Amino acid sequence: MLTPRLKSQPCYPPMEWDRSGRQHLLFAAGEDAVLARRLFEWPPLGTLTVLSVQENPDAPSCWRSGLPPGAQQRVARRRDAALQQLHDLLEQADMGARLYAVGDEDSIWQALRIAERVGMGAEALRRHRIATQARPVYCVHCRHTTRGVTTNVADCEGCGRALFVRDHFSRRLGAYMGFQVDAEVPGERPEVEEIYR
Repeated sequence: MLTPRLKSQPCYPPMEWDRSGRQHLLFAAGEDAVLARRLFEWPPLGTLTVLSVQENPDAPSCWRSGLPPGAQQRVARRRDAALQQLHDLLEQADMGARLYAVGDEDSIWQALRIAERVGMGAEALRRHRIATQARPVYCVHCRHTTRGVTTNVADCEGCGRALFVRDHFSRRLGAYMGFQVDAEVPGERPEVEEIYR
């Protein structure tokens, strides 16, 4: 686990089952065979549903192979469809439900925001980042979130401003803050570097 540079940046501790839960929902938006094998070798008590995002549902997936006996499996081709399924599942969840969000930062925080909207507390949520370090960037000027940003400067998809991608993370928005890069001196921009792969 990397130590964040700023206090606002989220930490991603190793993923473990919350053994006090009675209903477990694993939302997976990315592949991590080592994690899947470790989690499935010692499954939690109670019900387990694995909801994975996979563009090609016929392709092999670590989240579909080696499932513990009795585990339910759901697959969505797109993240937005998976998030809608997640919302529906969480609305029907019982007390004692636990959510485990695995994937890129954007997917994790979209899933956590859904869980919070349906009333799940922070103690019922676990998160583990895998795959890309691309960032969701919230434009403080037009309030649009541009997803999948890998550079220190990125164009806002909402207003077109060139944004400096800050390390400050808003848990409420599930995104890093972006400010107009040349607000003080129009036209003066730093070199664009790909730093979030």
